[in-house]
Amino acid sequence: MVLDQDTLKQLGDGLIVKYTVLDNLKLGRHLYEASIEITNSARVDLPRDNWEIYLCHIRLIEPDVASSQEKCEIKKSGVCFTHINGCLFKLEPSENFKTLKKGETLVINITAEIYSVARCDYLPNWFIVADGLEPCLIQSTVGEDLKFVQPFDKPCQWKRFDYELANGLKRFDLYDPFTPEVRFEKHFVEDLKKPGKLIIPTPLNLSVEEKRVEFSPTEWQIVSDDIFIQEAEYLSEKSKVKIGKSGTSSKTIAIKQTRDLMIKNERIPGSSEGYRILVNDGSIILEARDRPGIFYACQSFLSLLDKHNNIPVCCIEDSPRYTYRGMHIDVSRNFKTKEDILKLLEIMAMYKLNKLHFHLTDDEGWRLEIPGLPELTQVGSKRGYSSGENTYILPVLGSGPFPTGSGTGYYSVSEYREILTYAAARHIEVIPEIDMPGHSHAAIVSMRTRYKNFMEKGQQREAEEYLLSDLSDKLEAKSVQMFAENSLNPGLESTFTFVEKVVKELKIMHADVNPLKTFHFGGDEVPYKAWKSSPACQALVSSGVVDSVGDLMDYFVRRVAGIVANYDLSLGAWQDGIMDDNEPCERSRFPNKEVYVYAWKNVWELQHAADSVKLANKGYKIVMSQGTHLYFDHPYEPDPEERGLYWACRYIDTRKVFNFMPQNLYANADYKLTGEVISQQDRKKMMKKQFSESLEKSENIIGVQGQLWTELVRTSEQFGEMIFPRLLSLAERGWYKAEWEDFDDDTERKIHQDKDWVFFANALGYKELQRLDDCDMAYYIPPPGARWLSEGVFETICCYPGLTIQYSTDNTNWTDYTQTVQLQQSIPQVLLKTLSTNRKRCSRIVVLKSEVTK
Repeated sequence: MVLDQDTLKQLGDGLIVKYTVLDNLKLGRHLYEASIEITNSARVDLPRDNWEIYLCHIRLIEPDVASSQEKCEIKKSGVCFTHINGCLFKLEPSENFKTLKKGETLVINITAEIYSVARCDYLPNWFIVADGLEPCLIQSTVGEDLKFVQPFDKPCQWKRFDYELANGLKRFDLYDPFTPEVRFEKHFVEDLKKPGKLIIPTPLNLSVEEKRVEFSPTEWQIVSDDIFIQEAEYLSEKSKVKIGKSGTSSKTIAIKQTRDLMIKNERIPGSSEGYRILVNDGSIILEARDRPGIFYACQSFLSLLDKHNNIPVCCIEDSPRYTYRGMHIDVSRNFKTKEDILKLLEIMAMYKLNKLHFHLTDDEGWRLEIPGLPELTQVGSKRGYSSGENTYILPVLGSGPFPTGSGTGYYSVSEYREILTYAAARHIEVIPEIDMPGHSHAAIVSMRTRYKNFMEKGQQREAEEYLLSDLSDKLEAKSVQMFAENSLNPGLESTFTFVEKVVKELKIMHADVNPLKTFHFGGDEVPYKAWKSSPACQALVSSGVVDSVGDLMDYFVRRVAGIVANYDLSLGAWQDGIMDDNEPCERSRFPNKEVYVYAWKNVWELQHAADSVKLANKGYKIVMSQGTHLYFDHPYEPDPEERGLYWACRYIDTRKVFNFMPQNLYANADYKLTGEVISQQDRKKMMKKQFSESLEKSENIIGVQGQLWTELVRTSEQFGEMIFPRLLSLAERGWYKAEWEDFDDDTERKIHQDKDWVFFANALGYKELQRLDDCDMAYYIPPPGARWLSEGVFETICCYPGLTIQYSTDNTNWTDYTQTVQLQQSIPQVLLKTLSTNRKRCSRIVVLKSEVTK
């Protein structure tokens, strides 16, 4: 049967896909079982040949065969799988396939690598293709609800491992999805009935009186020293108070420069971000040495205003704990619009974060226009189905066959400069990351297209000028994300020509709006084996430039560092980009004024947590970015219905970020990957084993940063939910050091942490989440906790007191919960959900089962 376009569309509309994780445990350590059911509900048959289905699967399917890039036949089903690249797989009929007629179901049982315990592991927008026809989406796989993925309702589906180690001990997963009862116990917080903190992040010194000042914007005016006029204009816009001249109003917000900034009667040397606020009946004074300090004084002033537009009589003396308080955003995996980024910057500024780490490139997309290299955005910014990646890069991460949606997009030079300008006005430094030498598939494909275009014109010199790959390489090695052809080739001089071109253009873009200070080159997760089969790399070894293929990474990093230094820039890198055989590279290898290292690899059992101490002692500036506490791509709960990856730990909620202690690192070790508790005694053993030295240069721990990687984040709403409200906890730890961070005893520390969290959680529920709603920023809404008190009587709580909880017995009629509920009749279960402060969004609906039902 020969398919035509109409028949192919009917199949796309009528094939019903169901994906089921069957068992993560039975096959042991490295495999899990799953099934793909395809039911033909179309009016036409799925023929024996001449079709292919493309799907994205973040775990390697049938790894024993797929890893060698051969077709893998599932004989009982009559189909074959082929791994294309990254997470993209092709499913096609084999010789044994039988026509799938209307109403028939094809069951394909597969194995895949490691384990899978969440619905969001599976990506939407599968599509079917046939020779000469336009691809058609399989509609049953379209949509963010991912309904084609079947429920995870058995322990073998939501647990990750259960096997015996070589020493005879068993490794097993202790995590289960939270029930409302478990959530009630874990998340119970005293309800203060009001915000627990006036300002987040907490000021260093805050003295507040009971008396409040009525603040009517029309009765006040702003008078500012000339140096602070931009900040005065910002405050005027936000507060609706006009800027005037001294002496023209009795009620004045005076914005002044001071050289003598005191905090708790001690002079603060050189703090450009410190400030003082004095609020009295008829006057408000904001003072700082420099513009960032006044800007943060404005933010604190705006936070002090209550819903009635009153402000307390108070004195605030404040200065940040760290000079680096950052948020990392990956826009490569799934593009985020300029508007998304501007909204994020506004809220970062509200909470006094001052660095945007902008991850602009990766295997899955190049997101910035580079003048002179149009192919980077003509090809590298688009994902779609095409032959040989000449038009687009592969449609990975569920992008679908067409170059639309979050898989496609880039910032023009003018849009990027608009982002830079907006950030600069809020005293946020933008640190661009061009990830290399690994994670570079989009760049490599783009420059290969450029090469072909120039070669067709007979212009070999131009063709080879920016080539990033050895065209005779066999491309056998794969990255952690299953990408072949993802590493820039250090054997080609054109690679470094390309790097210099990008650095040069970035510096020009930044120059007069948000000066480029640091170039972040990534350096993480490089599949070094990729260079072994490269003739260009082998030639570099043969010439004596490097001693072996194993030295190529060091060679690459030093070359890039030199280029960056020539443009008078500091260098940024992920932790593994600066480590050489588990030890830091010598700082003297880098000519850059500063080298910033982002410490992320701290899975406690894997013995890399101590790298941050080693690197700090070697003279590197360390940004604490630990995966176990600061990776916002992880879920908020260990539930299959929660969005997020879970490689560093099973979940990271807002409280866990709040508890993070940047300079007491091993005190953060709470749970192993299994869910087993790490005791204080266990931590001491870990430290003894992993730490060969103590932290001698604490001044080199310069700050903290949250990370959002976006493999699973496709929409603006998902973007907001993964960042907020965790970002507020990040801001708290970056600006303010809690007294409990230095406690050695776990019990004493927890007592003080719990007290501090009560105030913070009440501030979220009664105030800060409303501010996010006012900014039209989505945030994660936690499901309620609940418990039965007696038959038919239950109570419920939210981990952020102040949010509204609703309950229902029929999923149709919902009632606000205000106090303990006495049901009028016996029922098997109660449905519960939490509302956002504006009541426009809600949490996952959870079920409180009756004792009889259980």
